[in-house]
Amino acid sequence: MSSLSRAFAKVGGNTLLSRLLGFARDLVIARVFGATAATDAFFIAFRIPNLLRRLFAEGAFALVLVPWLEGERRAQGAARLRDLFDRLSGTLAVLLALLTLLGVLGAPLLVLAFAPGFAHQPDQHALT
Repeated sequence: MSSLSRAFAKVGGNTLLSRLLGFARDLVIARVFGATAATDAFFIAFRIPNLLRRLFAEGAFALVLVPWLEGERRAQGAARLRDLFDRLSGTLAVLLALLTLLGVLGAPLLVLAFAPGFAHQPDQHALT
């Protein structure tokens, strides 16, 4: 088996495993909590950070950052890259903390954006 075939098998196998574990998680949640307002609130609340993860961790941000860092390593060397990475990590940590604070303070508006129907159900909105 070639290294490319092994890489495809590894990524494909891990993706399949991730999907199966996600399905199992959903089955456990459905069995334990059932179809209740709390389950709806959980899924909506869970969707908000998932969107940010998809945008930044799995999206264009990562596709741009990795090649840029590699170019910097080639141009400046590994020691300068570590310096740059340390500064970048610190800046991103501060931005993440600010974004988290904004998310906590703006949670009621985020819930309305992700589940506009909850506006007519104050208990459901508060729970989410």
